[in-house]
Amino acid sequence: MRKIKGLIFGLFLAFLFLWPTVLPAAVISIEQRDLYAVYFLGPEFSGTSLPYVLTKFGPGNINLLERIDIVLDQEGRVAGIELVYTPPNGLRRHVFLRNVSGWVFEEVRPGAKGKRVTIRLITSEDLNRLD
Repeated sequence: MRKIKGLIFGLFLAFLFLWPTVLPAAVISIEQRDLYAVYFLGPEFSGTSLPYVLTKFGPGNINLLERIDIVLDQEGRVAGIELVYTPPNGLRRHVFLRNVSGWVFEEVRPGAKGKRVTIRLITSEDLNRLD
């Protein structure tokens, strides 16, 4: 009887430690910043490799950017960045960038023009919601 209780307790502990931790689909944090420029860094984000996807929003095109979603995977690591922007043709784009090695957010200096951008920290399950 004692061995059976020990075996059941051991299986229960193994279940707890081996069960993957899953983050619920949720927006973890929302913040709005007045930004002057935004740059995303990664191995394939050179100026010519992605001509139809914007990865650099400088002073000339910061007004196109609407939202930046920093996407976390189930372990809480950064899985990628989702950008929501509207280019001059008027078609709203949702672009997911993976293998992002870093980013630069330049805030507006006094007297300069910028754009208020929403920055969200979300889980990967929340990616499929287009809003």
